[in-house]
Amino acid sequence: MDNWIVVAASVAAILVVLVSLAIVDARMLPAAPWRRSVLLSLGCAATGSLAWVVVAPLIAPEAVGTLFAPIAALAGVAAYLATIAVRAGGASAGVAVAFALVWSCVVFVPTAVLTFAPYAASWPVAIAPVDHGGSLAVNVSAGAAGLGVLLLGGPRLRTATLDRRTGLAAMVALTVGWIAWLVGAELAIDDVTPGIVLNGLIGGLGGVAGWLVVQRLSHRSTTLPAVAAGLVSGLVAVTAGAPLFTPVSAAAAGILAGGAACIFTLRRVAVTRRQQWFVVGSHLVAAAVGIVVLGLLATGMGFLFTGSLALIINQVVGTVLVCAYSTVVALLLWLVLRALDAAVRSRA
Repeated sequence: MDNWIVVAASVAAILVVLVSLAIVDARMLPAAPWRRSVLLSLGCAATGSLAWVVVAPLIAPEAVGTLFAPIAALAGVAAYLATIAVRAGGASAGVAVAFALVWSCVVFVPTAVLTFAPYAASWPVAIAPVDHGGSLAVNVSAGAAGLGVLLLGGPRLRTATLDRRTGLAAMVALTVGWIAWLVGAELAIDDVTPGIVLNGLIGGLGGVAGWLVVQRLSHRSTTLPAVAAGLVSGLVAVTAGAPLFTPVSAAAAGILAGGAACIFTLRRVAVTRRQQWFVVGSHLVAAAVGIVVLGLLATGMGFLFTGSLALIINQVVGTVLVCAYSTVVALLLWLVLRALDAAVRSRA
């Protein structure tokens, strides 16, 4: 199949993921008129994509390759996720878009270059983490941005609710779109494709199982948002290594990620009463688990196959660096933008 067909399909798949996430994440976003909320989500996403299109060729011309358009779409997903906590913290539309722009330029673009075009740049330490689907650039960095914003507290706005029928349809679309992107990241439909599809499905189901088991044990309840969070956690867990997992290791990654994300999220929500911790749990925590499990179980490369700790060290160090960097940038950026917004409103 021609590369341009795969590229176009990958971009379409990522856009489906973006729209589906916007629906599934309704419980984390401020309760606002539907059109306004959707337009702001799209505006933040478009800003992130624009940052990649403009900045990436300037800092790494080699990054302008076959995956350039799909990564631009991923930049939109990352910017949308990174601004969820900002929007829930009372930011105006202008502040949310400004946050998306600066964060995307400073965090997403360099991380995506390191992930997808490592020959164009080098990590600050001598590592080479494996990341097939951009989990470091999207899930770890955006989840860490949410962490940085949430650490500063702020007002708690009333959030929207997730309709059952709409939510179920969005979860189906999310699964299809996510797996389609993991297939497209190979830039070919070949003998690896069936394994990627199977691992994506098993990882997603494993995430649901891991999340629901933990929630049942702790709260004795099963809710639609819990199913959605578990599904996202499982899909995130296999993103970095979809072609390198076996079905068994994909299930392990999904279950562990779903359980760990649930434990973290439920504890933070119970303490702070902020639903936005779901984005940290389902993306940052789940991605970290999946990336580390890949270091253990990657076919032909992981510790269980080679006995070497090299890949595990690369995976852990890469995750910690991206998480710490994005958290600090988001925290400082939110402090500055929040202060500027308050000053502008006081003069109005």
